[in-house]
Amino acid sequence: MNRPERLEDQIQFLLSTLVLRELRDPELGFVTITAVRITPDRSQARVYFTALPTAGLSDGDQVAQSRKALGRAAGFLRTHLAKVLDMKRVPELKFFPDASLTEGNRMEDILAELEKERAARPAEPESSEATEL
Repeated sequence: MNRPERLEDQIQFLLSTLVLRELRDPELGFVTITAVRITPDRSQARVYFTALPTAGLSDGDQVAQSRKALGRAAGFLRTHLAKVLDMKRVPELKFFPDASLTEGNRMEDILAELEKERAARPAEPESSEATEL
């Protein structure tokens, strides 16, 4: 487990499993752990997550609520990681919402809008100079 990427992947898998099976916080909602990034000194782990909105909550409210719930569960999660990982010191967990999915959807919408504009434009006539060559 020398390579940081393997450690990050292993922590992501373990956290995903723990969140799915062990956490019983109703404010958590439907959370998916999307990535883990560890600092070079391995003292902190940035845990990125997405949260699907539950009934009556907007996207932003659900993300904020899930972030608080994950923050409350950080000690529990870290303790379970310590039992499984063979490390002297388990990194401190910091939780951040993952905006990559939202940004990807926004880019896709922009590209679809550009395609609509391109299709609505009249076709450009070919110039006579290009056909003479």
